[in-house]
Amino acid sequence: MAGDPLSSIGLGAPLDADADHPRATYAYLVQVSRDGSVWIADRAEPSGGIEVSVLSALEVARQVLRRRFVQLRADDSAHWSDHWFRVDVWTVERSRKADTGDAGAGATGAGATGAGATGAEVPAGWALSGRHLQTRGIAPDVVEVRTPSQVRCQVGGCQVGR
Repeated sequence: MAGDPLSSIGLGAPLDADADHPRATYAYLVQVSRDGSVWIADRAEPSGGIEVSVLSALEVARQVLRRRFVQLRADDSAHWSDHWFRVDVWTVERSRKADTGDAGAGATGAGATGAGATGAEVPAGWALSGRHLQTRGIAPDVVEVRTPSQVRCQVGGCQVGR
């Protein structure tokens, strides 16, 4: 539905898959930093997750940050106001191939969606997490970063002269 306020912040109903937009499975990890150099998992729960979507990895990253910022609006403490936020997103099917050493696998650039690999099943016992992928040294498909001023603007609203 156009103009739906929940959709505008990334909380709308899921889109139906069609032939032009196959669903992909994404793993994500949200991290925070004081200065943009050292990143740690966000204290808000969960710091990571799995998302099945017809959106691109870049769109999923932005949606995850919008949802996190909605959560921060309800946070009474302003611990977030001077932090950098980062979300890493992996296309699970492609990352699974990279993790198992399959030839031709690996990240192919920002916004890649893993089309064509979306029918692959993740092996039983395989950890579906951004933390697992990060620990294994598998590069994310997309990294989105917000500076403290961007976070304050997106969480609290941008005000001129502030």
